[in-house]
Amino acid sequence: MPNTTPRPRKSTTQKGLGYDHQVHRDRLLLRHIDGTPCWWCARKMFRDPTRNWDYNAEAVARGDRTSGVLCADHERPRAQHGTAGNTANRLLHRTCNQQRGDGSRDDQRPALNPDHLNGLDEYTDTRALLGDLVYFTWPA
Repeated sequence: MPNTTPRPRKSTTQKGLGYDHQVHRDRLLLRHIDGTPCWWCARKMFRDPTRNWDYNAEAVARGDRTSGVLCADHERPRAQHGTAGNTANRLLHRTCNQQRGDGSRDDQRPALNPDHLNGLDEYTDTRALLGDLVYFTWPA
C-alpha cells in the first residue's frame, strides 16, 4: 500500500530562497507604494495583509501567517533560470504568485483579460489601468 503521509514542505532556504531573497523582498516592500496594481491580477496591493483581496481571517486564526502577504516574484522563473543571479524584482499577492507558478501561463494572466477578473475592485479601475488594448493575438 502506498504511503499517504504528506511530505513536510521545504523551507525557503531549501528552495534556494534564503536570507538574500528575504532581503530583496524587504527592499521591494520598502519601495512599494500602497495601491499599486498587481502584475498578475491587476488588483491593488497593500503592505498591510488585511487590506489585500486574498486575506483570509479564518486562515490566520488557524495559524497561517502568510494570508494576504505580498510575495517577492522572479520575473525570470526559478524553474527555468535557477536562483543564482536571478533576484526577485516585483511583488505579487501570495495567491497570484502561486497561480503564476513556473511562468508558463504568463500570457493567460487575469490582468490581460478583464472578463475573467472575478471580484475585481471595480471594472472601471481595470479599464483605466489597462486601456482598450487588453486582448492580444498571441502567436501559436
